[in-house]
Amino acid sequence: MYAWWEGLSGALKVLYIIAVPSTLLLLVQTVMIVLGFGENSMDANPSDTSGIGMEGDFSMDGGGDISVDDFDLDLDGATADSDVGAGSEFGTLRLFTLQGIVAFLTTFSWTSICFVKGGMQLMPSLLLGILVGSIMMYAVAKLMQVSGKLAENGTFRIKSTIGESALVYVTIPEKGENGGKVTLTMESGFVELSAVTEGDVPIPAGMTVRITDVVGDTVVVEKV
Repeated sequence: MYAWWEGLSGALKVLYIIAVPSTLLLLVQTVMIVLGFGENSMDANPSDTSGIGMEGDFSMDGGGDISVDDFDLDLDGATADSDVGAGSEFGTLRLFTLQGIVAFLTTFSWTSICFVKGGMQLMPSLLLGILVGSIMMYAVAKLMQVSGKLAENGTFRIKSTIGESALVYVTIPEKGENGGKVTLTMESGFVELSAVTEGDVPIPAGMTVRITDVVGDTVVVEKV
């Protein structure tokens, strides 16, 4: 491993230093999304990148090689503030988010590495890496924008059921226990929603109830 590292040019060393941590961060983000962390409860301020810092001392000689004296990727303080509910800012296109920057660094570095190792000159490789990375960052921003709009629309539709009557489809346990289901007709058609009640007795199937509140994607109901 040491021999492989020492055999790399300065430019490739810098690119690998960027590629490895950014790839690990991208994998962590992907796993968190797949596992559903933050869903329905994240009103993030994803554009806050004030806690991300890069420090490094680089020098380039006439042959295009870069010497690495010091490099530090500081992610301290990069945070996403959470709050209950869907944020109204999700409808805007935000390029410089934590997710977008990580995607840019990952794509930029690996693309540049591939072109450099393929025999292309350093500067064209870096320019192509920046181009591909920028496209990826835009794609991530667009995906977040579309997902945010869908979340906002879904939350609005569910909250519009407050005050409406519904029919108990699956018996609703007492005291906020999960497992109950209700059905009702909305603008989009006939829907089935998870339901809970704060009452001391279960509400059996077939009963008519009134929706009094919405918690996430679950409605709170009471007997009519």
